[in-house]
Amino acid sequence: MKQQRFLFSSFFVLLAALASCTPPDDIVIDSEAEKVEENATTVSMWMMDFEEWENRINISQRKKFNSNLTDGIQLEQTYINKNDFDDLIRSRYESGNVPDIYMVSYGNLYKEIKAGRAIDITQYFSDDSWNDLTDMAKTAVNYGGKYYAYPILMEPSTILAYRKDLLTKYAGADAKTPETWDELLNLCGTIRSALRSAGVKNVYPFSVPTGVACAWGSWGMQQAATGGLAVTDDWTASRITDPGYTKLAELWRDLYGNGYVPLSSGDYTEAVFDVADGKSVMATCGSWSISTVLNQYPDQKDNIGFVPMPTFSGDKSLTTATNGGWCYVISSECKHVEAAAKVIRWLTAEDTAQAVDYFERAHYSKYSPRKSVQAILAQDYQKQNDVPQEWVETINDVAGKAILEPIYDWNISVAVEGLLEEAAMGNDIPTAVKKCDSTVQGLCATAGTNPRL
Repeated sequence: MKQQRFLFSSFFVLLAALASCTPPDDIVIDSEAEKVEENATTVSMWMMDFEEWENRINISQRKKFNSNLTDGIQLEQTYINKNDFDDLIRSRYESGNVPDIYMVSYGNLYKEIKAGRAIDITQYFSDDSWNDLTDMAKTAVNYGGKYYAYPILMEPSTILAYRKDLLTKYAGADAKTPETWDELLNLCGTIRSALRSAGVKNVYPFSVPTGVACAWGSWGMQQAATGGLAVTDDWTASRITDPGYTKLAELWRDLYGNGYVPLSSGDYTEAVFDVADGKSVMATCGSWSISTVLNQYPDQKDNIGFVPMPTFSGDKSLTTATNGGWCYVISSECKHVEAAAKVIRWLTAEDTAQAVDYFERAHYSKYSPRKSVQAILAQDYQKQNDVPQEWVETINDVAGKAILEPIYDWNISVAVEGLLEEAAMGNDIPTAVKKCDSTVQGLCATAGTNPRL
């Protein structure tokens, strides 16, 4: 006979070393008891440690799943710092102690497949589940006609956040958000002059992704500027000599050289903090920033705007972001594949109400990979008042034109990051372009074949 016992907890301590079911940081979830099914099969899941609000959603979903005491499955979650995730997964495969399910970004999925770590899960999901995915979502998780993951969400990697009051204060009542990079530079110049005249320090007109985030946060800008990314679609040649890369480098030179952006900034996932705190008038950020504002800066809801990123031409039909995001894979070491697949199906692939609940609680800051869910959300967001409709429309617009994250060698993106950093430091741009092109050409020699062709 199954017995029911309860884990009462309204306050969780800091994540212990890989301690299952323990959420990150000091998150107060609720006082609801988590039910544990005795003698059930335990399915372990590794989650990325995201913003507090998203961790809350994921933890509550686990508790809801575990409330069923007759399915024979007990779900355990472990939250892992994103900077440690890849290294920990690799080390766990080496030691043979691997979670049954773990999260992978679309850009890293192919790496898991090549290494034999993510199994083919096609047969564990109905045809209806696969057919409900958008074409882009299918492409993201399908290689060689087989599905290796089920997508959770998609999120545009780059949109522009701005403080309405600061824009008016430092650029005038008629100031508009920029649609071209020239307009942005001119606007930054106006704001910078006004800040200096007012004696205001440590406030910047704009901020851009730095460090590692620059390597992936600039993909949409690269696409808009050059009509592609750093290599040709077949991965055989560099595209760095395209004039658009020189223009991007010049943009970075002008932004940093004129003091329009801070020399360093925090984690890109928290870029909107600087806008909300008044440290930056405008900032490049990801779509998830919408939910961050509503959860952590609710008093700023009417004072912050979100619009698509500028482009060099101002053409509004251009791609300005990648659709990044996450999917669930089942590890090659999983001994209870059907049980693991049941967990994923429950979380993401079956009941539309369950999926809709996730996106609504995420304040429409994500884009559903499922057509049925998208159709419901497209109606629901117009009937609510919690999230400004123009924010949701910005997300839908940018996501609808976005491209998938590239899956080529990560070092190629690092090379582009290096080019932009060289320009930011004021180094000779033609020399930096030549250096970057040489590096990317060398990486193409060992890149292999694009499996999406």
